[in-house]
Amino acid sequence: MEKPQRLALAATVCSALWMGSTGTASAMALPGGVVAMSVEAPRDFGYVIGDVIRHAVVIDTERGASIDPNSLPKEGWINRWLWLRRVSLRVGEEDRVLRHRLILEYQTFYAPREVKNLSIPAFSLALSGSAETLEIPAWRFTMAPIRELSVVRVDGLEPMRPDAAPALLETKRHRWQLFAAMVTAVAAATAWAYYAAWLPYGRRGRHFVEACRALRSLQGQVANPAMVRAGFTCLHRAFDGTWGEPLFREQLPDFFHSHPAYTPLRSEIEAFFRDSYEVFFGDEASRSPAFDLPRLHRLARDCLRAERSGQ
Repeated sequence: MEKPQRLALAATVCSALWMGSTGTASAMALPGGVVAMSVEAPRDFGYVIGDVIRHAVVIDTERGASIDPNSLPKEGWINRWLWLRRVSLRVGEEDRVLRHRLILEYQTFYAPREVKNLSIPAFSLALSGSAETLEIPAWRFTMAPIRELSVVRVDGLEPMRPDAAPALLETKRHRWQLFAAMVTAVAAATAWAYYAAWLPYGRRGRHFVEACRALRSLQGQVANPAMVRAGFTCLHRAFDGTWGEPLFREQLPDFFHSHPAYTPLRSEIEAFFRDSYEVFFGDEASRSPAFDLPRLHRLARDCLRAERSGQ
């Protein structure tokens, strides 16, 4: 090769290397509407497994042109060792052009045994309203191993130090918060079971809580004589369960003597039994009880409180 030819070849190589180091794309064929494109990349050497590589692709377009967001690279695995962890695009106006700044964060999981040349694959971006695409070239870099090399021991140098142990996070405050939450949950569950009469000891409110539930459901239905009789039946079952056998009006004095907690409700309970006799055994003309479903429900709740306080 003649000397002038060698000089021309060297100049071409140097020019290409300089353009690659600056990341500009002035020598590339740009599609219509794209004014300029550059890739801001970090160093292309000295990476190890787990490192994050951040690229910024700056694209200047005319005001009528823009990058199609659907053509942006998708986050996720690109291949078995390269993961695209974040993609973001910001658009702003600068110097009478639209400046698109595309941020790409890659993470490499390649574990080489020696210094290895790798590359981030090229991709293309589509322009809105155009069939042309903008090609983003591949980016080459080198990765180094992190394992201990045998040459280190042969040369008598210090071997690779072990990894530093990770610092333990302070969890004392979180443990106390978890303990307080558990205590609160247990207390709330116990209180709920107590008021629902599900606890085995004492079965407080065992009889009248069921009457309250039944009367609450009856109130949501259309009031009629059959529903009123069903309400009276629910409350009678609660009194029978408390007394231990069917409780009749004539036995009320003995009931109040053995269950003094119900004494403050004596007049209302006696009125209930009088009205109950008319509902179940009176003639049809007299079956207009003073106790409606809401009043029956109030009496059931009062008896529930008396039942719990008297246990």
